[in-house]
Amino acid sequence: MKRSPSHLTEGPIVPALLKLAFPMMIAFGFQTSFNFVDRYFISRLGDTATAAIGMAFVVQLILIALGSGVGMGLNSFISRNLGAGKKETAVSAALHSFLLAVGLGVGLGILGLLVQKPLFLFLGARGDLLTGILNYLTVLFYFAPVYLLSMISNNIFRGWGDTVHPMKFMMTGTLLNIVLDPVFIFGLGPIPGMGLKGAALATGLARTFSFLYTLLVLILKKKPAPLPLSYFRFSGKIVRGIFQVGFPSSLAQILNGITLMLVYFILKRFGTEPKTAYTIAYTYEVVVFLPVMGLAQAMAIMVGHNYGSGNYSRIRQIYFAGLRFSLVVMAILSGLIVLIPRPLAAVFARSQQVLEMTIATLKILAPGYLFRGVFMCTIASFQGIGLGNHQLMAMVVKMVGMLLPFAYWGAIVLGVEGVWWGIFAANALSAVVMLIWFYWLYHRRLIRGKIVTM
Repeated sequence: MKRSPSHLTEGPIVPALLKLAFPMMIAFGFQTSFNFVDRYFISRLGDTATAAIGMAFVVQLILIALGSGVGMGLNSFISRNLGAGKKETAVSAALHSFLLAVGLGVGLGILGLLVQKPLFLFLGARGDLLTGILNYLTVLFYFAPVYLLSMISNNIFRGWGDTVHPMKFMMTGTLLNIVLDPVFIFGLGPIPGMGLKGAALATGLARTFSFLYTLLVLILKKKPAPLPLSYFRFSGKIVRGIFQVGFPSSLAQILNGITLMLVYFILKRFGTEPKTAYTIAYTYEVVVFLPVMGLAQAMAIMVGHNYGSGNYSRIRQIYFAGLRFSLVVMAILSGLIVLIPRPLAAVFARSQQVLEMTIATLKILAPGYLFRGVFMCTIASFQGIGLGNHQLMAMVVKMVGMLLPFAYWGAIVLGVEGVWWGIFAANALSAVVMLIWFYWLYHRRLIRGKIVTM
């Protein structure tokens, strides 16, 4: 049985890592450029609309968490089984992923429609702010099944070590989204302007087209591998194998969304302006993390293939190679934000108060991005090995044990800026914890054969 591609388990690590990472960096770059353009268009509707999209994104993160979490579980499961020479199991897992995506999408869509209004009332949204949030999310929840199908199916390719096709799918959907955004937000010809509702509709249609494109490649070109339906026999073992990483990964990302939601709750006492400033800062944070996001995905793929083939010493080499790349890139990008915060903030801010507050926010949060890169690289190594429970535990330690308490007490002691300093401190401390965690996991458990995830 054919095993993993040789460049994943043999030869120089850095070239192989970057070969996997660059297409994903480009894909995430296009996706984030859409988020940037999307928020730029929405900011034309006023600061309240910007705050609305920021708060709505908290719930959207849960949808993204399920898609990327289950997708990461699929990616890890396929990588580990290909590394071990079990191609039939990998093919069957790919077929199972479609059933999982539809089931989760329908369930989350229904739940979201039911709870969105009471949830945002609790978070302090009222009047135009609440209306904008509900207009956006209602449309998005209708597209939840196809949203998850689009995200999860990309990981079939990544599990096989193909990151070029997912790049093409994401780029196509993103470009379509950018074209449709102003049409549905502001209107064109017979199409009326729909504001935030139009932004969500553009996203849903673009995701639908992206998934259809993916499906055509899977069926017609039979890439990355033929997926005959005859291979499909429902297997609880395969579902458990996918969710071994996918479920904790989804919970970890949902926890991230809940934490973001609670940061907005902490900011509630200070009015709308800090929420808008944090939304703008978070937009730039996502942009800055593009290289590390691509790198982390590449690390998880390579670690998975090497774990499946029993090449444990290479896992350590992959981890430290990724860590060095992350530290250099994040030092450069976070430094740029600290140096030129005013023009960056001015892109979105519509009032002087929001502008000055966003500048102060960026200056405090940006240096902490360096530490977050360490956290992300370590999480990627956990995912590749199949240790989704360690990813979840790490997120609980950081978010519940550090970020929320630090942000809360910072708000009490220092006001709005105390929230930003609390987030910075949590990022710095969590990086130290993750370095120690990886050292213990590798030397005390992995190389002694105490970890079995196949």
